[in-house]
Amino acid sequence: MQGLGSVWQALSASKRIMLVGAVGATIIAFTMLARTVSTPTMALLYSGLDTDVAGEVISSLEQMGAHTEVRGDAIYVPADRRDSLRMALAREGLPQQGQAGYELLQELSGFSTTSDMFNVTYWRAVEGELARTILATPGVRAARVHIAQQRSGAFSRNGAEPKGVVTVTMGRGALTSAQANSIRYVVASAVPRLAAEQVAVIDADRGVILSPGTLDDISGAQADAADRERKIERDLLDLLEARVGAGNARVQVAMEIDTEREAVMEKVYDPNGRVMAGKQTTEVTESSTGGSGGSITVASNLPEGDGNANGSQSASEKTQTDESVSYELSEIRREREKAPGAVKRLSVAVLINNIETTADDGSVTFTPRPDEELTALRELASNAVGLDETRGDTLTIQAMPFQPIENDGILVEQSFVSDFMERHLMTVVQIAVLSIVTLILGLFVVKPLLSTAPAPQAVAAAGPAVESAAAPAELIAQHQDPMETLKGLANDRTDETATLIKSWLEEGEEAA
Repeated sequence: MQGLGSVWQALSASKRIMLVGAVGATIIAFTMLARTVSTPTMALLYSGLDTDVAGEVISSLEQMGAHTEVRGDAIYVPADRRDSLRMALAREGLPQQGQAGYELLQELSGFSTTSDMFNVTYWRAVEGELARTILATPGVRAARVHIAQQRSGAFSRNGAEPKGVVTVTMGRGALTSAQANSIRYVVASAVPRLAAEQVAVIDADRGVILSPGTLDDISGAQADAADRERKIERDLLDLLEARVGAGNARVQVAMEIDTEREAVMEKVYDPNGRVMAGKQTTEVTESSTGGSGGSITVASNLPEGDGNANGSQSASEKTQTDESVSYELSEIRREREKAPGAVKRLSVAVLINNIETTADDGSVTFTPRPDEELTALRELASNAVGLDETRGDTLTIQAMPFQPIENDGILVEQSFVSDFMERHLMTVVQIAVLSIVTLILGLFVVKPLLSTAPAPQAVAAAGPAVESAAAPAELIAQHQDPMETLKGLANDRTDETATLIKSWLEEGEEAA
């Protein structure tokens, strides 16, 4: 401490100010350097969360003791703990994706909740549960469900039918027509009196996938046709490359679909076929008796009299049978409804590379493929795509030499050093800059300031020799020839010169 005090006393005011500033800058640089080294590399944990959900996530992270940084709507955590923190948050059910579900009903109070409040909360809960179900679809990152339910009166029998809209944000890939239709039927099945055709499905990136109304089948059929085209291309390409080699075949499929909706009702009668519809039989029987002739007397009226002894008797009986049989002709009734999406025409184009041969000198030659091979490939392709020439399907296979791909350079794989620099480049730059600044301040500012001050022990040891040397120095500066001046001083002041030389010799012996 005494040495530092003596050094401080030996400095001038300007050098003291410079020394204080240099030491302060060095301390600040060392502090920034230590902070940069100790600060962990931050990685993205979640982004795009709602405000309340982001607050819950940050609160849970603070309870776990994790360092967090909020940059806009993104939450960053140390890169080495990101995966473990995600699993820990998932165990707690965070973040809650989509809308709130049936837990909204638990917040209602039976004393202060009106019927309107309950209805609104109920439909919000239904929308939230449907959104959670849609999130289970592979590739779906976010989903929102909106249901338009018109309020009906207490005495109304038939209210307006509800409608629904589903907005889907895909995390990877695109929303296919099959997934859109499944989402539509999930929503329609969960809401009473909601028809499937009244549910619209919207992709946040591609726009409307299924629109409400009768055109849904057309748009769905067109999207399905595109998926079917890609599937046919992939399957046919795999089949051809198994023979001609990878990269030696190109396949293009164009599918024309029928976008008309048709309802057919057919009733066919068979005149050769009869079917008995009913049989009716009616039988009528009539009988009658009577007499004639003889006179009527008093005796004929007596009980014992023979009033009819002299007359004649007659009797008649009649029977009639009617039979009615009804027949009906044999008939066939057919009702058929054809929805859009049927394949109207299929066109397939296949381009195959010729046989490529590389000579010893590096030259490349192409040999046309034989017709037998092309015929076999055509047969395989027609069976693979289900070619139907009766509806106008076409299949074209051509063998042509492919143009060589220009070499744009050599593919260089990323090494460990480059990967490390890519991940930690900014950290390395910060450490390097702070280190250079610290070295510059220490070596070129602080050290020169401390080394320019004379040591107190050297001043005390020199004593009168140093003081006596000051005068000759002034004389040397005034004289033109320094050597002549020194000789004159040595001759004039022999005692002082001897003392000075003796002190120099003693210092040299001590140093040795």
